[in-house]
Amino acid sequence: MHPLIKNVLLNKEEINKRTNQVALEIEEYYKKIIPNEEPIVLVGFLKGCVPFMGKFLENFSLSCQTEYMLISSYGSNIKSSGKPEILLDLKIPIENRHILIVEDVIDTGITLDFMVDYFKMQKPKSIKIVTMLDKVNSHKVDIKADWKCFDVGDDFLVGMGLDVNERFRNLPYIGVIDTEKLKNWKW
Repeated sequence: MHPLIKNVLLNKEEINKRTNQVALEIEEYYKKIIPNEEPIVLVGFLKGCVPFMGKFLENFSLSCQTEYMLISSYGSNIKSSGKPEILLDLKIPIENRHILIVEDVIDTGITLDFMVDYFKMQKPKSIKIVTMLDKVNSHKVDIKADWKCFDVGDDFLVGMGLDVNERFRNLPYIGVIDTEKLKNWKW
């Protein structure tokens, strides 16, 4: 384990098991409302969504299309600026489509709230949210995931897409960063 990681919060097996359970719950929901294999549009926000979205897709058997967007509110900081900016938009129209946002973590919720409002202007049939992690105590807006894998505390987390300065996204687990060590860390 890297010296900046204090401990493993969620291991690979726990993440895989819960992601599978949530994918099945979501399938059951959509089977009741979508006729004739109409594809659901799964939208992930780069870069953090990639590992979780991959795991989710392995377990999701309904017809779907995947789209990715790049939204920035962090820059090189460890805290959100609170001002989301779309750097890469969807390449397909979403009007009259079912949208499922596949998120790695809901932290303040500001970016996600901004994106839900952005999608609503495009008049989809529905917008739902699934997240791997939910930092409920960190929310600064009233936003809730329709499905989530885990509630977590306010620790600075890395792995499974979560990063510090673009590092640690590739860890197959969720680890807690030692923020005291990070202050003086020489990369």
